[in-house]
Amino acid sequence: MLLATFSLPLRADDADSWNTVVRPFLKQHCERCHGERKHEGDLRLDELTPDFDTARTTGIWIEVMDNLNLGEMPPEGEPRPDPKQHARVVGWIAGELRAAQQRAISSGGRVLLRRLNRTEYANTIRDLLKIEFLPGESPAELLPPDATYDGFDKVGSTLMLDPSLLDNYYRVAQDIASRVMVDGPPEFPTKVAHFEFEKTSLGNTAYVLTSPTVRERENDIEIVSGSTRVRDQLDYQGNTAIFPTAGRYTIRVRASADRAGKNVPVTMYVDRVQGREPRLMELEVAESPQTYSVTMPFVALGDITPAPYFSIGLLNGPSGFRQGIPGHSEMAKAAEAAAKAGDFATGLRIQARMLAEGYVDYTQPTKALLDLSKYPKLYLDWMEVEGPLYDAWPPASHTNLLFKGNESDSPHEYAREIFARLLPRAFRRPVEDHEVDRVAAFVSGELNSGTPFKEAIEVGLTYVLTSPDFLYLLEPGDASTTRHLNDYELASRLSYFLWSSMPDDELFALAGLKALRKPDVLRQQVTRMLADEKAIALTGGFAAQWLRTSEFLNFTPDSRIYRGFDPRLRDDMVGETKSFFREVLTKQLSIFEFLDSDFVMANERLAGFYGLPPVKGDEFRRVPLPAESPRGGLLGQAGVHLLGSDGIRTKPVTRGVYIREVLFNDPPAPPPPNAGEIEPNIEGERLTVRERLLQHQQIEACANCHRGIDPYGLALENFDATGAWRTRQNGEDFRGENTPPIVVSGMLPNGESFESFAEFKSILLRQKDRFRRAFAEKLFVYATGRPVEPRDRPEIESVTSQADENRNTIEAVIQALVQTDAFQTK
Repeated sequence: MLLATFSLPLRADDADSWNTVVRPFLKQHCERCHGERKHEGDLRLDELTPDFDTARTTGIWIEVMDNLNLGEMPPEGEPRPDPKQHARVVGWIAGELRAAQQRAISSGGRVLLRRLNRTEYANTIRDLLKIEFLPGESPAELLPPDATYDGFDKVGSTLMLDPSLLDNYYRVAQDIASRVMVDGPPEFPTKVAHFEFEKTSLGNTAYVLTSPTVRERENDIEIVSGSTRVRDQLDYQGNTAIFPTAGRYTIRVRASADRAGKNVPVTMYVDRVQGREPRLMELEVAESPQTYSVTMPFVALGDITPAPYFSIGLLNGPSGFRQGIPGHSEMAKAAEAAAKAGDFATGLRIQARMLAEGYVDYTQPTKALLDLSKYPKLYLDWMEVEGPLYDAWPPASHTNLLFKGNESDSPHEYAREIFARLLPRAFRRPVEDHEVDRVAAFVSGELNSGTPFKEAIEVGLTYVLTSPDFLYLLEPGDASTTRHLNDYELASRLSYFLWSSMPDDELFALAGLKALRKPDVLRQQVTRMLADEKAIALTGGFAAQWLRTSEFLNFTPDSRIYRGFDPRLRDDMVGETKSFFREVLTKQLSIFEFLDSDFVMANERLAGFYGLPPVKGDEFRRVPLPAESPRGGLLGQAGVHLLGSDGIRTKPVTRGVYIREVLFNDPPAPPPPNAGEIEPNIEGERLTVRERLLQHQQIEACANCHRGIDPYGLALENFDATGAWRTRQNGEDFRGENTPPIVVSGMLPNGESFESFAEFKSILLRQKDRFRRAFAEKLFVYATGRPVEPRDRPEIESVTSQADENRNTIEAVIQALVQTDAFQTK
C-alpha cells in the first residue's frame, strides 16, 4: 500500500470533476455496452457512483480502471477516447483508490493501541532483562515477520495479534524465561585450545603439506599459495567440537610475512568452513610476528558431515604453480614407448627416475624443483580458540532479576519483591499494587504446588512477557476524544521511535518528574538519545525500511555475464547505504546529501569496485569523491541499481518507481493486471533496454503510466545490473567493444529535460522542497505508527519549515516532529 498524501489527482466528492470529466467519459465511451439497455457481463456503469468506501463499488471501479489501462475498453471498433481525457480519468480512479485505502487504514489521526513489532520486542527484552542474544536466538529471528504499511513495520493498524501469533509469543517468552536465570557454574567454562602449526604433519590435515606451496618448518608453517587447515586440533577439552555451545569466542592467530622485496601486502584470511559466520579475518600481516584476533559469536553446529574446520591461508598469493616442466614430456613418452614395446623394466626404471627427480606430473612440480624464493610468504606460528566467554557469572540477567540471591527464607515475599521491581519497567509506567498482587499470586500458586523457586519465577516472567501491558504500547483513554500523552507515554513513544526499545532510567526519571514534555527538556533528550549507541536502531529500522536495503539482495548478478563481480559486494552495498544514512545523521549533514554528495561510504571491496583510491579492511569509512565521479548521493550507490535489475539486465521501470516512491513519496498509479517488465530480446534482435521500453510506450494503454516513470529510470542507464558505471551497453547478449552506446536523455513530468545523469541529478537538486516534504512524511509514519492524513498537512509544513531553518539535518526534522501535537497526542 502506497502513500500519496498531498498529491491525489482529484477527489470523489469534487462534484465538478465527477460531473464534468468522469461521468461524461463513461457516458460517451462505456454506457453503450454497460448501460440501462445493455449491460454486458452484468456490468452497469450508468448507475456507478463515486463511492470508493464500499467493497462492491470499489471492485467495479478497479475493473473499469484495469480495462481502460489494458485498452480493452472501449472495445475494438469503437471511437478511441482523447488520450489526455483517458489519462485524466484513469488518474482520478487511481487517486480515489489510494484515498480509500488510506481512509480504510486511517485511525482518525490517532494511535490508540500498537503492538510491539518483533524488533522492538527483542530490544525491549534485551534492555529489560539485561540479556544478550546470540545469532539465531533473538526473538526478532524466531517470530514471524510483521506486516508493513508503506514499507514500515510500525503502523498500529497492521500489527494485529491473532491466536497463532500469540502462541508464538508465548513459546518465545517461555524460552527467554528459561534462559534468564542459571543454576550453578556454566556447563562449559572458558577454556583455551592451542595448536602449533609446525605439528601439522602429525594430524589428520597433514595432506595439505603435499602441496609444494605449503611447507612445515621447525617453528611454523610457510604458505606461498593456498591455505592450511585446522580441525580437531582445536576441539574444546573433553568435547568433539571446537565450539561446544553457542557463545562468544576469541580466535587468535600468530603470524608474520615475507614480502620478498615486493611492495605488495601479504593478506591472511581465516574462515570456518561449514560454519554460518562471515569471514572471520581478512587482514594485512606485518613482517614481524604479531598476534591477530577476532571475538565474535559462534553457534554450535553439532555432529555434521563433513565436520567444520578452519581454513587459514594467503588471500593474494599466486593463483597456482601449474606450469610445464622441462624434460617431463620426453621422459613420459620414453616410458610409454618402452611399455608398448614390452620392455616393462625400462618403463618402470624411467618412471622411478622421474619420481626421484621430482616429476610428479606434467604441470605440478614438487618442492625439489620449485624455486619459491621470489614469492611473498605467509608464516603461521600458532592458533588458538578461547571461550565460551562470559562477561560475568552468574550473568547480569540472573543477578538483575534475583537481586537478593537465588533463594530466600520467605519465597512468596521474595517473589512479590521481584515483580514489584520488574513490572514498572516491563509495563513502562507506574503500576498499582493489585497488578503486582496478580503476578505474585500466580507465582505463589506454583510454589504451593511444589514448583521449585526458580521455575516458579520463570512462570511469572512468562506471564509478564505475554501480558498486553508488555506487548502493546498502551495509551488508554476515551476512544472518541484525543488527549495529550502523559510523560510516561511520551517517554515510550520517543524511545520506540529513536531506539526501537523501552525508555532508559533517565527518561523514566524525567517522566516521574513530569518534566519530559517541556520543549527544552525534550530537545535535550532527543540530542542525547541520538548520540547513544542504541540509536543505531534508527538506521536498522527507519533507514533500512525507507531505502529498502533488504531488496538490494533480491537478485545476484549472473556470474556468466558479470564475471568480475564479487558476490560479497551485495552485502557491502547494503552496508554502504546504511552507513551513508548513519554518517548524515551523526555528522549533522543535510538530508540533501541523499540527492547528491561529494563522498561515499566505502570499504576495501567497494572502493575497488567504484575505482576509488584504495582503502583497507571491511570497515566503512567516508571516502571523498574525485570531481568527475558519477557517485555521490543515493542514486550513485550501487545497491539501488542492483535492486533495479534482475541479475541480467537493468529494469528502468523498477528504478523509476523507486525514485518516485522513496525520494518523493509520489507513487505512480497501479499498473494494469499482469503488467510486467519489458520482455527480453527475442532471437535475432539486438535492442537495448531503452529501445524496447520506448517501443512499449507506443502501446496506448501503457503510455500514460510509463511517461511518468520511465524518464526517472532511463536516467540511471549508465549504471549496469551490478551498479557498475558504463558508457556502452552490456548485459544480456551485449558483449565486446562494438556495442551500442548508453543514451541518457529524457523529459520529466514537470517538463524539465536532461541529456546526462549529471543533468538529471541537477534537476533533482532543484526539487529540494519536494524531497524534504517526502522525507518528513516518511519519518512521520515511522515515528507515530500511523499514516499521514490530510489533517496533518499543517504540521508537516511546520516540520519542513523548522528543518529548513536548522540546516535541514535529520536531527532537525526529528526535533521538529517530536514537538508536534501529532506526535504528543493519542
